[in-house]
Amino acid sequence: MRYLAAATAALFAAPITLAATSRPYQPADSYLQPTNFLKHSSYLIGLDDPQWYLDNIPFIDVPDEILQDVYYYRTSVIKRHLKWAHEGHGWVVTEFIHPVSWASKFQTIPDSAPHHVIELRWLRDLNFVKNLIEQYTRGGVEKVSGITYTHYMHRAILEHAEVTGDVAFLVAQLEGMIDMYYLWNATVDNTTGLYHRIPLSDAQEYSLPGYLVGGPGGEAMQEWNDFGLSAAQGGGNDYDLIWLGPETYRPNFNAYMVAGAKAISSVAKLAGKASLAENWSAYADALYGRMEDMLYSEELNFWIDVVEGSNLRCEGREVIGYFPYRFDVGTNETQVRGLEAGLTPEHFLTEFGPTTLEQDNPYYTALKNSTNCCVWNGQSWPFSTSIYLGTLARIAREGLSEVITPAFFQQEMGKYVRTNYKDGVPYTAESHFPTLNRWSGDTTNHSEHYLHSTYLDNVFTNLFGIIPAFGDEFVMKPLVPSNWSYFAIENLPYHGSLLTIIWDQDGTHYSNASAGLTLYSNATLFHHQPHLTPINITLPFSTAAAAHTLASVPQPQNILANPNVPWGSLPNVSTPWCLNPDGDECLYPGWKLNDGLLWYDTTPDNRWTNNQSEVPYASIDIHLARPREVSSFSLAVFSDVERGGVAACPEGLRIEDAVTNETLAFQKPWVDCVPNALNTVFFTAPHADPNATTPSNKASQAYTHRASHLRLTISDKLGYTTALTELQIWTPDLTLGPRYEAEDGLLGTFIGGFQGRAAGINGSCVSDGVLLRPGGWLEIAGVRTGREGDGGHTALKVLGEGVEVVVQLNWAKNYTVGLGDERGVVVEMLAGRNVVTVFGPEAGGEVFVDAVVVGERG
Repeated sequence: MRYLAAATAALFAAPITLAATSRPYQPADSYLQPTNFLKHSSYLIGLDDPQWYLDNIPFIDVPDEILQDVYYYRTSVIKRHLKWAHEGHGWVVTEFIHPVSWASKFQTIPDSAPHHVIELRWLRDLNFVKNLIEQYTRGGVEKVSGITYTHYMHRAILEHAEVTGDVAFLVAQLEGMIDMYYLWNATVDNTTGLYHRIPLSDAQEYSLPGYLVGGPGGEAMQEWNDFGLSAAQGGGNDYDLIWLGPETYRPNFNAYMVAGAKAISSVAKLAGKASLAENWSAYADALYGRMEDMLYSEELNFWIDVVEGSNLRCEGREVIGYFPYRFDVGTNETQVRGLEAGLTPEHFLTEFGPTTLEQDNPYYTALKNSTNCCVWNGQSWPFSTSIYLGTLARIAREGLSEVITPAFFQQEMGKYVRTNYKDGVPYTAESHFPTLNRWSGDTTNHSEHYLHSTYLDNVFTNLFGIIPAFGDEFVMKPLVPSNWSYFAIENLPYHGSLLTIIWDQDGTHYSNASAGLTLYSNATLFHHQPHLTPINITLPFSTAAAAHTLASVPQPQNILANPNVPWGSLPNVSTPWCLNPDGDECLYPGWKLNDGLLWYDTTPDNRWTNNQSEVPYASIDIHLARPREVSSFSLAVFSDVERGGVAACPEGLRIEDAVTNETLAFQKPWVDCVPNALNTVFFTAPHADPNATTPSNKASQAYTHRASHLRLTISDKLGYTTALTELQIWTPDLTLGPRYEAEDGLLGTFIGGFQGRAAGINGSCVSDGVLLRPGGWLEIAGVRTGREGDGGHTALKVLGEGVEVVVQLNWAKNYTVGLGDERGVVVEMLAGRNVVTVFGPEAGGEVFVDAVVVGERG
């Protein structure tokens, strides 16, 4: 399937009609006025659920067909990795499309999370990223899961706000950013003052330090495949140590920490905390001084690894040596010359490079006799390539090098684009052979559509040269090829507005566009210039006001998702049928219908089906934790008919209150069903005839019904079966307090997937509340002081039965609260959405929690 979007032919052809699905909620920025120079539907051929793209992505149109094809494919990768975690918690972004056991809370993984923040900051729904950020600053990802992989999350949080312009949200994360940073103090060596980590935990296993110490007696590795021979027999490799690597001072990790300290300093300054800002800036400078003294090789004029303890200097260029500059670390002229030196075919440059280790190093390998994806002594790795491109773009934009020029950046960007292909269509996996047109890490049910790198950001920030910054100025220094006579960026979210940028050299490519470079804000032209030269202009609106308006739009909540299924309790989905061929284990269990994961690929699977059922219909029961006011039901319908399969849109459906048997929606035939899309059915008032087709789906006419147990019945289309990938129930954002029901919270959390570990899942939903047993805890997210959520000292009480409980706020501060104490305690809530965690008894017994109440005094 080819992703068609090459521009001119599609642009002015007859519009391609894509079936529209009813939205479960209106996009947050629907009040903004978009432009329509491009026929958006023509860029979405072959993509599932086109309405999502129409609502969420900026559209591009460029002369480079494969760059454009990969762009739209990579937006589909993002869509696959968006996971609705839980009511109040909102969205997270996964790294692996299929859950993995080493992931952290909600399947986020810290080394990829900053990539996700940087990449998704260009989507129109701000909540995708804001929710993810708050999982780190307030949701306790690294408190609950423990620090695992290194990351540049602090810098990413700052860069996110430079695009959104939402300074208030950024400043509100300051305390959490500091708490996150301090968690990593456990990795500081007291003698050198540098941060160290084994390469595996730096997301770079099988890298140079492991080869230098993984041989006999802690010396360099012998021949790679020593057939398991002992040292006396001429072998003796320690393959675990080669894989994991020794504790190492790494330039990228220490650059992350320097950049993180600088980011905290910048946020503190924005918060008006000058002394705090100075302290963090001074720490960053001192850390950089120690880093430069120990990790910079004068011989190579390049950043290197140094093994902690022995101080063994790993004299060899690794591509991580290009990372610091991307984060404004190591930017003097001498260091730029050092970066230039590795940019030759003898060092890092290959057809699908850069390589992760320079090619003249004795441990470099272009091929490998292992199915392990991550052999970072040569393989091309999109994670590092996307950062490397950021360094090249920054140097090329400023004209700091005669080697790293715009043309050189374009060459390397072109390699990256071509890497994102498989069998002639766009595709991304874990690692790529540097000299072969083939992925070297691409395994079934594991790394398909892998999200461990950036692409959209490389297009907008590096290629188009948009330089996000606070304030009302807009700066753009394009690095596009000089022979591009046109390009368009349409409806790009920036500082609370939608920007459209049209380059039409002679005014003949786009209808209604003048010759030259033209900029629009919310469909209003505000800048025009005849040539494609750098832009530094004032935006025609108050960015602070626009960002505040957009950030104030309430976020709807999906109240059906449960990240702990099948190990958790409510809400849940149960089905009487499960495909069970030859007596094997159930292949498509019902709990996949509310696990928060949604995609439409055949592999990996994430769906339920009534395939091979003996009856032509199926009933699915949906149990909420308590009665809720609901007015619609959303079904993600999977269809593989075009792939030669037998799953198609159902012939009809019924939604009813399973307690009263009242029909809330009935469609037969269900003519509005769109395959491989999220379909929303709005309720109508119950009526006498359960087999009467309900009126057309309109949100404005939806009937609100109170229910705790719904039943969905679907009937198969003749000759086909039905498959669903997710069920959702969306409600308005009701988390404004002052009362937050315990049943709406999360009972502990399951870390990892399938072979992961449970944390605090020792409790159950009971009538009107939650029972917590020893070691169990209840997490309620989205707790605010009111609609504005200004934060500050606030009364908090826990309603229930028992003596007292420990309450933790944002996984940072503990309070002891008497259950049912009408006075409660005074807590210091942060601005915006807080996480309140109530812990059960440490020893025997249990406590009953009814609700948490904020903002009231007894």
